[in-house]
Amino acid sequence: MKKLKRAKAKLKNVAIDMGNAYSSWVKENWPGCKIIYDHFHVIKSMNDKLNSVRRRTMNKLAEDERKTLKGKRFTLLKNIENLDESEKADLEKIRDTYWELGEMSMMKECLRNIYSIAEYAHEAEIAFTRWCELAVETGIKELKTMAKTIRQRFDGIIAFWHTGFTSASMEGFNNKIGWLQRQAYGYRDLEYFKLKIYDLPKLRIIKNL
Repeated sequence: MKKLKRAKAKLKNVAIDMGNAYSSWVKENWPGCKIIYDHFHVIKSMNDKLNSVRRRTMNKLAEDERKTLKGKRFTLLKNIENLDESEKADLEKIRDTYWELGEMSMMKECLRNIYSIAEYAHEAEIAFTRWCELAVETGIKELKTMAKTIRQRFDGIIAFWHTGFTSASMEGFNNKIGWLQRQAYGYRDLEYFKLKIYDLPKLRIIKNL
């Protein structure tokens, strides 16, 4: 905040995640600034709730019944277009066997589709409103909570269509910093770590095949 004010920055838009602390900080220090809740964080919140239902479902099952769900976390969380044929078959089996997980999985994909299909803000408003209604109708507490979150942050979510603003580049750079830490198993020298971060834009990350 101090650096921004010293620079006499005139902020119009700010893309943040949906944490209350971030929203409060922006509203307190930049009351005229438009808040945009990045779509990455909207979907991440939905994925967190889907994973909560998966864990809750597993806790209710006998040990021998857990085999269907064991190791299937990423099958549920992956975007459906990224699943291979085996994973698609596993997902269908999970959806058919566990009603709540089936509903959560389908509602997650419907939420993602809003960002893929809606071209204009008014289309997104209609789609999110209907999504929230359907989520509440399921009676699943995690979906009801997600619907409440969307309704509370509705304007900031829809602002994405008004501005096209996103924090994707920052999220990508944060992922690179995480990769850097994992490669070195952590850094004891903080100043050296900072220098390595400054060097990150020049670094090509090559995955082992």
